[in-house]
Amino acid sequence: MGEPRRGGVRRYRFSEGPAALALRIPEVLDSQYGLYVWPCAVVLAQYLWVHRRSLRGKRVLEIGAGVSLPGVVAAKCGAEVTLSDSEELPPCLQRCRSSCRANRLPHVPVIGLTWGRVSPQLLALAPVDIILGSDVFFDPKDFEDILTTVYFLLEKNPHAQFWTTYQVRRGTTTPIPEKLLTNTGSGWYQPCSSQTEPPSYC
Repeated sequence: MGEPRRGGVRRYRFSEGPAALALRIPEVLDSQYGLYVWPCAVVLAQYLWVHRRSLRGKRVLEIGAGVSLPGVVAAKCGAEVTLSDSEELPPCLQRCRSSCRANRLPHVPVIGLTWGRVSPQLLALAPVDIILGSDVFFDPKDFEDILTTVYFLLEKNPHAQFWTTYQVRRGTTTPIPEKLLTNTGSGWYQPCSSQTEPPSYC
């Protein structure tokens, strides 16, 4: 990995009527994916904000969290959140913790979960209601491992839902995640959309 190009704290503000939420997300622009906010994370975070009333008290796990914008929004909206990223990527786990500290969420646990691996951490997870994944479907070589992990969690938690956002990238010949998800035959894929104004950030 090369040296980070630059870093700082990006501020986000979500609002709807009189309700508003301001967040600070520390990031480092680096070749390692999980150290900065991706556009799909902003989309999922906005979706969570719009549906914030349904999050209070829900048990939420974010996979591939990186800087954890969606998970932080969920926690601020009253969900019981656990953040996770690969146990093989300590800088990404550190970013999760930095985002929690920056937004006064010291109680949010951060754990190492590597996609496709049935690890003691995965087996020990408490029940979950919602699994979050923003742009985890980036590299086609990871798709099967991601789906293996998500499928394991949904089998263990039959009532749970997987909320994910992803970018359809030009020139790919790999089936898009929507196709992969529906082909599992599990019946838990439901597309979602949100017609709202995006958050402001700087």
